[in-house]
Amino acid sequence: MNNRYLAAITNTAVPGGSTPADSPKQFAVTIATLWQTIILVGGLAFLLYFLRGGLGWIMAGGDKGKLEEAKGHITQGLVGLAILAASYVIIKFIETAIGMNLLNITWPTAG
Repeated sequence: MNNRYLAAITNTAVPGGSTPADSPKQFAVTIATLWQTIILVGGLAFLLYFLRGGLGWIMAGGDKGKLEEAKGHITQGLVGLAILAASYVIIKFIETAIGMNLLNITWPTAG
């Protein structure tokens, strides 16, 4: 295939480069962006679940079933938050072990 045609292929939806040679960087940036999006959505889900559990606890009015359900929502929210925090700690541990910033990847270039 002629390189002239490859140079014309760009994907503006994927950040990190505009040539086929930049595809490893595009993949890394896409994975980092995906992880950050999952963390953001997970944090919002934690807040909503925790708020739902807190309001359920307040509104339980002494009903044991509603109180247990509210406790369950609070517990599930905290477990989700712990998983999000653990994923961040694991990423930072891997970064330290390999000496590379995984969430802001810079690739070495010649020249």
